[in-house]
Amino acid sequence: MKESDGHSSWRAILASLVGAVMAGAGALFFIFADRGATSFSAWLWSSAPWAVFLLMPLGLLLILWLRDHVFPWTDGTGIPQTIAALEKGPGELRDRMFSPRVATGKAVLTALGLFSLFSIGREGPSVQLGACFMHWAGRWVRFPVQLAERGLIMAGGAAGIAAAFNAPVAGLVFAFEEIGRCFDKRNLGIIIRTVMVACLVCLVFLGNYYSFGQVDFGRTLPLEFLSPGPWVAVLIVGAIGGLLGGLFAKVLLLLVPKVTRLMRSHFAPVAVVIGLACAALAWFSNGATLGTGHDAARALVLQGSPAYLSTLPAEEVAALEATRDSLGPWYALQRAAASMLVLLTGIPGGLFDPSFSVGAGLGQATAGWFAWSGASLQGLILLWIVAYFSGVVQSPMTSFIIVIEMTGAIAFTLPLGVASIVAYEVSRRVCPVALYEALAQNFLRSGPEDLAGRGP
Repeated sequence: MKESDGHSSWRAILASLVGAVMAGAGALFFIFADRGATSFSAWLWSSAPWAVFLLMPLGLLLILWLRDHVFPWTDGTGIPQTIAALEKGPGELRDRMFSPRVATGKAVLTALGLFSLFSIGREGPSVQLGACFMHWAGRWVRFPVQLAERGLIMAGGAAGIAAAFNAPVAGLVFAFEEIGRCFDKRNLGIIIRTVMVACLVCLVFLGNYYSFGQVDFGRTLPLEFLSPGPWVAVLIVGAIGGLLGGLFAKVLLLLVPKVTRLMRSHFAPVAVVIGLACAALAWFSNGATLGTGHDAARALVLQGSPAYLSTLPAEEVAALEATRDSLGPWYALQRAAASMLVLLTGIPGGLFDPSFSVGAGLGQATAGWFAWSGASLQGLILLWIVAYFSGVVQSPMTSFIIVIEMTGAIAFTLPLGVASIVAYEVSRRVCPVALYEALAQNFLRSGPEDLAGRGP
């Protein structure tokens, strides 16, 4: 497409805008599905908690059967698949990965997973759905080569992250830090435009909100970070959080091929056992491991923001307190186990929200250990969220930027950034290859004939 061809340029802009609107709509669909599943979870647990022993194994069997027989190529979180498609370049693999059938299956199966109350996030499917829509835009209109090969898919993936959490800067950073793994400023314009349009689509329906609530409400620099004690806590939390996150990724990568082989030879028994194990975790955690974990993390974070809580309806504050009171001392371990089990099955669903929740649980459980430091409970919880998440995904810039955008915690930028970098450095010594990169390479090595049911 020549720059002088005004007609083609306008067609390309229009096609990319349509793709961006669709990417926002995809993220919005998952947000509403998550909210509906959360309401369903509360109703089910209060009226018939024993039903999870039927819902979860049967739900997992249904999702896996549909994935393998009706919606092939929809397995996994969606982010490794998008990375693999970018690395492979234009061709059959990319066209299949971003086909209308895959987009439909990703939406349907993720919604089923949410309503089956599994510990899955929605950001991975949002990324793949956004990439699908922008890839279609590239099929409708001829774009410049750098956009057709990488820019459109990176833009769709960035829009998926950004719109899922109302975190446009984190979406942009994630596109270059994780999805594309390189920077070409010729793609920057379309990526920014796609992210902004997708976020605007969600803002029309949801308003300009903070995903975790505005923890920095009416505050300046937290006073605890003006003394040395909290900075020592930053380094310790960063190191331990990175170690735990790296171990989670390492164990997941070791177990994925083993569980995949078991599922191929004993599909139904393995699915039922994993479903029952998820139900047992929910039972022994008093329902705390059901769903994405977003509400639990939000409840733990906001206990340090009375000014912001005073702006919320009384019933919402009561719900947050009830959620926080239901979390036991072993919540972080229980949530990590629930997330691990689901990721091993390879059903559609992400790991952002469950990882945030594990980090928040670690902060709550270990706060007493850091009383000597003078760091506040809320500060420690935010540090643990960033450190653990950075350890899992090894995307340090995305890790602290997305938490800042989800909380409005501008004043925590420096300590959160330090914790994220420390966690990353520790994690990559435990798990030398980043989780999404390793999963993408596994995906490519499996071959086109063997792309269903191979894990996240």
